[in-house]
Amino acid sequence: MMPAEFILTAVPLNIINALIVTNILHPVKITEEEDTVARLDDGGKEREPFFSFLGNSILGAGKLVLIICANVIAFVALAKLIDMLLVLIHPAITLENILGCIMFPFAWLLGLDSTEAFAMAQYMGTKFVTNEFVVMLSVQDLLNGYSRHMQGVLTVFITSFANFSTLGMIIGCFKGLVDDNKNDLISRNVGYMLLSGILVSLLSAGLAGLFIW
Repeated sequence: MMPAEFILTAVPLNIINALIVTNILHPVKITEEEDTVARLDDGGKEREPFFSFLGNSILGAGKLVLIICANVIAFVALAKLIDMLLVLIHPAITLENILGCIMFPFAWLLGLDSTEAFAMAQYMGTKFVTNEFVVMLSVQDLLNGYSRHMQGVLTVFITSFANFSTLGMIIGCFKGLVDDNKNDLISRNVGYMLLSGILVSLLSAGLAGLFIW
């Protein structure tokens, strides 16, 4: 759907930039007392039979998949509900357009002219509300009409998971892995996670755009 060379460029950039943004927004300091090597001790317990382990793993994975799917559906439905309520005010007011207006300055700073920057900002808004595959399907027939720089920046930006459906996946995944207290901590930082994802996507697109003209 998108140029393969830009997709392959985006993946390592996102990994590196995710580490950079995480350390900037949430630096972790480890004291000398905490800087130790942890050792696991099974206490001499007998190993669980293989098929028992396999069965438990399958049940756990199935439960996790259901939780993730339910959260993704809920987050996407919530975004759609907000869109429907906004349209009642005015047909032009949607989450995509609102986020697109907010993202326009950042799209322009990526080295795009005003026309392409506005289109880029709208695609950014669509990606945040839905997911990257929706944008890929909508631009695959239009991509050749854009400049080479626009193609590269757009592809790198949308090749990430900074959107509401991914937040649902993250919360759903941790819901099946950690206790309620830790999951509540993650849920309280949804905005923080979305901001981190946006910064990573912008940083990756900006770096790629320096070399794609």
